[in-house]
Amino acid sequence: MQQRPAGVGARRRRRLGAVSALVSAAVLATAAVAPAALPGDGGTDAERRWPEPGLGGGRLRTLAGVLRQDRPGTGWYLVGGAHLVLNLQVSYADHEQIVLRFPPARRVVSVLCGPDETYAPLGYSCGASVSLDRVTVRLGRNGRPADPTATSAGPYANFWLLGLVEPR
Repeated sequence: MQQRPAGVGARRRRRLGAVSALVSAAVLATAAVAPAALPGDGGTDAERRWPEPGLGGGRLRTLAGVLRQDRPGTGWYLVGGAHLVLNLQVSYADHEQIVLRFPPARRVVSVLCGPDETYAPLGYSCGASVSLDRVTVRLGRNGRPADPTATSAGPYANFWLLGLVEPR
């Protein structure tokens, strides 16, 4: 039986985690841009009524941005220029979280957060907790909480945010 070099499994898991986050973001982005097709003639009446009245009413607002911190100790910001910022604004960051604001929503569909190809191999992860007007991002590294004020991986390292909300 051939032995695998140490660390190969961990690298593969990190790579799969990063790919999973990117695929999820791509699916959400596609859903936000492409109208959904209604189910075919088969199925129950409930299936044929999809999307149900009141579930977005065909109107969803996209939240998107690229979070960056150039150097540890500097503030987090949303990258403009080559990246598009949609309906998000950094409110503040402390030793536990990064808080972003968005225009008030009636309901939240989902918000995803993922590390880029620079942060992911270093063991970073992120998660978003969402209210009707705020996204709170918490960072982790190797399964432990990470301090957002001390996490910079370089001038081009990012965390990607993508979400959908139903506007008021």
